[in-house]
Amino acid sequence: MSESPFQLPDALRLIYIVDLEAARDWRRLDAVLEAGATCVWLRAPGATGAELYRGARDLVWRAAERGAALIVGDRADVALAVGAAGVQLGYRSPPARKVRPWFSGWIGVSCHSEAELHKAQRGGADYVVLSPLFGVPQKGGPLGTALFERLAATVDLPVVALGGIDVDSAPRAREAGACGVAVIRALRDAPDPSSAARGLSGTVTPR
Repeated sequence: MSESPFQLPDALRLIYIVDLEAARDWRRLDAVLEAGATCVWLRAPGATGAELYRGARDLVWRAAERGAALIVGDRADVALAVGAAGVQLGYRSPPARKVRPWFSGWIGVSCHSEAELHKAQRGGADYVVLSPLFGVPQKGGPLGTALFERLAATVDLPVVALGGIDVDSAPRAREAGACGVAVIRALRDAPDPSSAARGLSGTVTPR
């Protein structure tokens, strides 16, 4: 597994979710990593195993050089092959209980309900990503902070918030019990990615 100065849950403070195209935007990626992103989540569900491997192989050392971790979406075998810190399991993936016996890295599970949270915990997950907190286009209604806080309190795992989070709303996610936030557009589309990463990571106070 790749070396990172961060351990759970600190490594989950700010997760930048990238597809293969965004992963090749080295200038933006370096800017957000140097400004406070603690983890990169490579999420490319349409990629072949070989494409995902090549993308993850290039990312793992780049993240490690800047003190961040890499997690690979869905494919624990690819995460293991490139030495990533962990895998993020979703509905396309085998359940955590099937992966845990042979995978020694971090296992994260994407959840949307209390039942899914409890299943992830029973299966040996190290953390969970709960969404959508504030909602995203075409993803249904948001959980909202009150429900998010209630659900997060039902498991003894670090809980990452995902869904419609930006610099202004990230503090509300943390106040609701999130140990960190995971974002795509808030960093991918930011005119100033360094400033956005500092704000999202909580190292500066939003205006």
